[in-house]
Amino acid sequence: NRQHKVMVVDDSSIFRNQMKKMVENMFFQVFALAHGEEALLILEENPDTKIIITDYNMPVMDGLELTKAVRKKYTKNQLSIFVLSSTEDSDVSAMFLKQGANDFINKPFSKEEFSCRLNNAIEALENIDTITHYASRDFLTGLYNRRHFFTVMEPYFIEAANRDEEFMTALIDIDNFKIINDTYGHDTGDQVIIHVSEILRSNVQHQDVVSRFGGEEFCLVLKDTTREKAMEILERIRQKIALTPLSIGRDQEIFLTVSIGAALEHDNTLNDTINEADGQLLHAKNSGKNKVCAV
Repeated sequence: NRQHKVMVVDDSSIFRNQMKKMVENMFFQVFALAHGEEALLILEENPDTKIIITDYNMPVMDGLELTKAVRKKYTKNQLSIFVLSSTEDSDVSAMFLKQGANDFINKPFSKEEFSCRLNNAIEALENIDTITHYASRDFLTGLYNRRHFFTVMEPYFIEAANRDEEFMTALIDIDNFKIINDTYGHDTGDQVIIHVSEILRSNVQHQDVVSRFGGEEFCLVLKDTTREKAMEILERIRQKIALTPLSIGRDQEIFLTVSIGAALEHDNTLNDTINEADGQLLHAKNSGKNKVCAV
């Protein structure tokens, strides 16, 4: 639980401090806040918060308003909302659940019941995170897979066009990969793919997108960059791979090269841009390999 952040939101300082202590005893990181508006401000600063425990009736912004505001930005799979209330009106709990609360607990409640519900909520969120991770990542390299690449890039493509933001799309293919597989075996082929993926990941900025498209092919998007800067990065990647052999034994190394095709023009669709990069990749392959070609 130490890695998870929890908010306790209640206008009663006595109850708020009691809840804070209870949650801290479960080893969560805890923020104790007096009303919903304060909670939203702290949430802006801590977007990785996993659980909000909120009272219903509070000044400034009550629990229902807080729930509605949070659900505009966070789904139930991203952040869990617990509502604590002393009301006996069953319609209130239904109202909160309809607005996006994950759980509703009537006061007073037992410490054991609360602890079990809180731990169950965290376990559910962790399970969802794990499933989401494996659904979006390539199993071998940990990079985005092809499907998630398009999920991430299609909205960005439209936004970048509206902002007039330049970005470079590049396809990267390991040269002579079939020969490597046939000579050294598929296990070594997997090591080669991982080796190249690590070089790609370590030579780009955090906002850039690196994806394994399948086999020995990768797709890289360098965001918010000029053509000159993008070409420098791609050339540096090409050189780094060529100058960093993969050690597969005490005295054995495999020297690798890659061919890179890139496109900066984005007049049409994301698929059109990738096809343009693919054409440049084919040109790089046919003209000797181990080079960067761009349009």
